[in-house]
Amino acid sequence: MENTNKSAFQFKDYKIKKSLIEIESGKFGESLEIMFQPKGVIKISESTYTLELSVFINDKSEGLNIEVVIISDFVFDNQIDKSQLQKYFYINAPAIIFPYIRAYISTLTALSGINPIILPTLNLSSLGLDLEKNTVEIQ
Repeated sequence: MENTNKSAFQFKDYKIKKSLIEIESGKFGESLEIMFQPKGVIKISESTYTLELSVFINDKSEGLNIEVVIISDFVFDNQIDKSQLQKYFYINAPAIIFPYIRAYISTLTALSGINPIILPTLNLSSLGLDLEKNTVEIQ
């Protein structure tokens, strides 16, 4: 692995901050609603970015409610151009963490005695504007 370059934006780790599942029945239809609520914190002095992504899944007609909040930590090269960093923060970070959320929700539902809910792959670039509005920068 000679000549490999470190990325200017690196995923470090994640943790589940909140996990809630409420089940009234074991069968769920096609009416699953998936909503996201992103927040971010940029710490310039530490060259870190923290993404908090809340995921809400419900099927009101069948009595299913799931809420998962995941915190993910990233580090970045502070020499990188700010416009490039913003793409990493607002577009790449949610895309990097989403497979972990999908796997967690599939496992959570399977271990809850119901058919596993497998979220579809999603393009989360539309979260970028909300995430940018809900991101604070700390020196």
